[in-house]
Amino acid sequence: MEKSAVTHVFETLIPEEVAHPHWDDYVTEIADPAKLELLIGSPVTDLVARVESLVGEEGKEFVSPEGTLMIAELACTVTPMPILALVVEEEQEYRETTKRGSIITSSRGEDWTISPERMYSTYLEHVRPLHELLRGWCGHRAVSLQERLGAAEAEVRRLDLLVTRLVDQLRENGHSRFADVIAEVHEEERIAPGNFRPVVDRPLKPSEIPVRYIEVPRRRRWG
Repeated sequence: MEKSAVTHVFETLIPEEVAHPHWDDYVTEIADPAKLELLIGSPVTDLVARVESLVGEEGKEFVSPEGTLMIAELACTVTPMPILALVVEEEQEYRETTKRGSIITSSRGEDWTISPERMYSTYLEHVRPLHELLRGWCGHRAVSLQERLGAAEAEVRRLDLLVTRLVDQLRENGHSRFADVIAEVHEEERIAPGNFRPVVDRPLKPSEIPVRYIEVPRRRRWG
C-alpha cells in the first residue's frame, strides 16, 4: 500500500531528474538536492541525518526505504492539492465502475468483463485504504467509522427519495406495472443490518422459533 502511495506522489510531484526511486531496493537517488529541498520544504541534510543513506560512485546521495517514504510524505505536506485532486478523480472513476463494471483488454486483444461486485471489492480492499493514506499525508485525517456510518445512512435516505420520485414518475407516465416491479425489487433487496451482519450461532428464544403446521392425514370414520 505504501509503495503504491509513494509511486503516486513521485509521479505527480517529484520530477525524475530531481529524485527517483529504485524500486528493486526501494531506495531513492537524490539527483538534485537543491530542487528537492524546495519540493519537500526541508533541507536534504536533515533528511539524510534522520535515515540510513549512502553516497554513490558519482557522488549522488541514496536514501533508504524509510527516506523514500519520508520524501513522499513531506512532498504531500508542501503541495497537497495535486494529490487530493488525483484522489478525487480516481474515486469518481471507481464510483462508475462499481455501478457498471469494467472491461479490460488482455495482451492478446481479448476483452474481459469485471463485474461491479468485483470492482467494489477491489475498491474496499485496495483503493480506499490507498486514498486514506494519501489524504493523511496531505494533512486530512482519515474518515472515522462513525462518520462513514452517518454518511452511509444519509446516502441511503437520499437514494430512497430518488427511487420514490422515479417510481411516481413512471406511474404518472403510464408505466404502472414497471413502477410496481421497481418498487418491489427495491424493497425486497434492501440491505439492512438484519441481512448484512453475520448470523451468530446461538440458542433461539421460544418467540424466535418459527411455528410449522403439518397436515396429518386422518382415516375417515364411517357411521
